[in-house]
Amino acid sequence: MRFRALVLSFLAVLVDGFDTAALSFSIPSLAHEWHATAAAFTLAIVATNVGTVVGYLAAGRLCARFGRRPVLLTGVGVFAAGTVLTAVVLPSHSLALLAVMRLVSGLGLGAVLPAAVSFAVEHFSPVYRSRVSVAVTLGLAAGATLGGFFGGKLITALGPTGVFWLAGAATAVVFAAMLAGLPPAVAVAVSPRAASVQRLFGSALRVNTGLLWAYSFLVFASSYTLISWAPTLLTSYGFSRTQAPLGLAFVSLGGIVGGLVLMPVAARIGITRALVALPALGVVFMVIAGSAHLSGALLLVVLTVAGVGIIAGHIGQTALAVALYDPDARTTGVGWSAALGRLGSVAGPAAAGLLLALTVPAGTILLLATIPALVAMGCAFALWRRNRTARVPVRPAAEVTAGDAPPA
Repeated sequence: MRFRALVLSFLAVLVDGFDTAALSFSIPSLAHEWHATAAAFTLAIVATNVGTVVGYLAAGRLCARFGRRPVLLTGVGVFAAGTVLTAVVLPSHSLALLAVMRLVSGLGLGAVLPAAVSFAVEHFSPVYRSRVSVAVTLGLAAGATLGGFFGGKLITALGPTGVFWLAGAATAVVFAAMLAGLPPAVAVAVSPRAASVQRLFGSALRVNTGLLWAYSFLVFASSYTLISWAPTLLTSYGFSRTQAPLGLAFVSLGGIVGGLVLMPVAARIGITRALVALPALGVVFMVIAGSAHLSGALLLVVLTVAGVGIIAGHIGQTALAVALYDPDARTTGVGWSAALGRLGSVAGPAAAGLLLALTVPAGTILLLATIPALVAMGCAFALWRRNRTARVPVRPAAEVTAGDAPPA
């Protein structure tokens, strides 16, 4: 049951990551086919993230009312339908219809991550929960990596419309597997009151929650600017429309490596210090990518290392939320933290889209995207300092596997 809970939760998040990547690597080809600028698709990217934010915010109360398993299944079903409807409307060349369908997809996508993380970790003993949360969240990077590596070939073979038909079919297969094989949820009685966001602002938690939310918003702003616009930005570096998805592939591959590195690093030095160190690595290599005149394989290597640090940062905020909140508030805590992150994922790509429309060079956009990451590192450092000095009760050691998660 534990194995099925982990694997199927991971797969639900993986198809979530692929669906998000599908729009990203399709934009250069869609812009060419529709005789539009890449910046014109900013609305579709923002609509996806707005829907996802709403799903994140609702996940805690929905899980308290209906249970984690039904919410997880419904979320996958909704974004499967949204992805298929995206394929249906693409031939119309309507940016408005595309944005509406991406909003529908986002609503399902948003419910999936907090429900999947909470569902999976409750099947494991406390000592494994931070590692399980990271493993499930890695599905986002894994899905984006698959999209990046195979996106160019899929665009060539199927076109953008075919890509979304394929993504919808893959999600439907995962939904069927989950319907047949997802184990029962662990019985955790959660009242709607306990799942309320006010629960996160008790006297011992309010400062930590504020710092966590700020961290999430800022690190997502940087990472999703990199993820959402990497293929488009690479066309400015001489990559063709079918080669450009490799940028997303290598950034996301770096994210997988970063997530795998995060687990032992956090176990050794603590999750908050890990969330300072790894994003710092990402910032250094984003500066190199933005300021050095690189091209070809060398640029892809630099973007990979940037992905190691920056995407590990946004994967790590889920583990931090899991360690911070007790079981009755965990889904709400993970969902709201992710929601604040997704607001960052709206703001970052939207700002980058505006800069693209103003013909700001790709290198300058990469440099500007490091600023939120630097401030996020400051928030993680403040959480570490607060944990060292705070005189408030902390959860049992078995609950906090990362070493220095903030006190509950």
